[in-house]
Amino acid sequence: MAIIVVGLMLAINLHSQTTATPQQPRADAHIIMISIDGLVPEYYTAPAPLGLKVPNLTRLKLEGAYADGVEGIYPSVTYPAHTSLVTGVRPARHGIVQNRIFEAPTVEQTKEWYFFAKDIRSETLWSIAKKAGLSTSAVGWPVTVEAEIDYNFPEIFDPKESPPTPRRALQYATPGLIAKAAPTIRQTDTTTDARRTAVSEFIIANYKPNMMLIHLVELDGAHHRYGVRSPQALEVTEREDAFIGRIIEATRRAGIFDKTTFFLVSDHGFAPVDRKFNPNVALVREKLITLDSGGKAVDWKAAAWPAGGSCAIILRDPSDKETAAKVAAIFEKYLARSKGPVGRILTRKELDRLGAIPEAVLMLDAAPGVTFEDGLTGPETVESKDYLGTHGHLPSRAELRSSLIVYGAGARVGARMPLARMIDIAPTAAGLLGLVFTEAEGVAINELVKPGLIPKPPAKPKAKASGQ
Repeated sequence: MAIIVVGLMLAINLHSQTTATPQQPRADAHIIMISIDGLVPEYYTAPAPLGLKVPNLTRLKLEGAYADGVEGIYPSVTYPAHTSLVTGVRPARHGIVQNRIFEAPTVEQTKEWYFFAKDIRSETLWSIAKKAGLSTSAVGWPVTVEAEIDYNFPEIFDPKESPPTPRRALQYATPGLIAKAAPTIRQTDTTTDARRTAVSEFIIANYKPNMMLIHLVELDGAHHRYGVRSPQALEVTEREDAFIGRIIEATRRAGIFDKTTFFLVSDHGFAPVDRKFNPNVALVREKLITLDSGGKAVDWKAAAWPAGGSCAIILRDPSDKETAAKVAAIFEKYLARSKGPVGRILTRKELDRLGAIPEAVLMLDAAPGVTFEDGLTGPETVESKDYLGTHGHLPSRAELRSSLIVYGAGARVGARMPLARMIDIAPTAAGLLGLVFTEAEGVAINELVKPGLIPKPPAKPKAKASGQ
């Protein structure tokens, strides 16, 4: 009998350590998610062969938990990915299906991006944290303009400015935030990421938010221009590593390090580029886009919506089956070419399974070395001399995998997994704050966090049997 009682007590104790009650906000817990845009896993899994000196990434990996790679979403581009990182759902569900908003070829091309949080159609980390009474912050995080975030310095720019200025970001920042932070910014903080790091340090020191999102962008630009593993990209990576160290040190000075879990993530990997392909040129030739004598579009039935290594084809009339069939036939010819620009054509059924761009009649996935462009005139294919890296392809491609390290208070030290899913990261971060998403497609990654910290999601109601 005594053995039975002891066994029952042990089972109850074990259960209490490995489960948590849903929606019990932990006001003393802190989550900081740092996204290094375009960070490839190799830079932290095997930096030494590259000659890469990243002491902070190495420390996070060795003293925390990590994945060898993360399978992302489709298309594997920045704004859809960053929205999946904070919602736990794929683009078709959260609504941010591309970086740039689709604009018909016959209208003025503003080239505006999905900057505004109102376009997100699902729960976010900040919305569930806000509802639970926890404090929130974001610095440079995509799709956060006018979000209900307590301390917000959003990412927004004027696409017509070259190079872009911070004018619009300052306009939409939390009133007074940047003016207060400005005196603390170092004279040497002259780049975008240095300034974002300085603002992050200020927010941590003064407000200690429960949930914080930070987006650093300069590595992505280096990869696009010079390619992965280029000396220029490795140099930028080492700078980003130093910024990570500054953010961590800010939590130590603020006295919250021991209660903070860091998620070091990225949005996509990178593939090499040597050619640019313009699908719209083919659509013009096949009279699905009509140009005037000056090369301006005056009518259209189908148009390309490129995203680097992938390209959606949009119909003006989604019910136009004749044009849909013609589009498929046009690009099947490119698919059949030896060393052609199209590596794969994805049907609507396949796109539904991937949770990708509901408006697309089909999507093109690039052949090796190809990126898609949106030109209407000129050659279909040109050599790419100033653009050597891209992304946007199917996330199942190994080179497109993104990154994940969990470090700090909630990390299961020494844990490692071969492949995580991007849609599982938001439920994991929420769980460490005692919160649960009610709509997420993803689930918490218990393998990388300490046991007993993640609440179980509420049970979904069982479907009624037919006839009831």
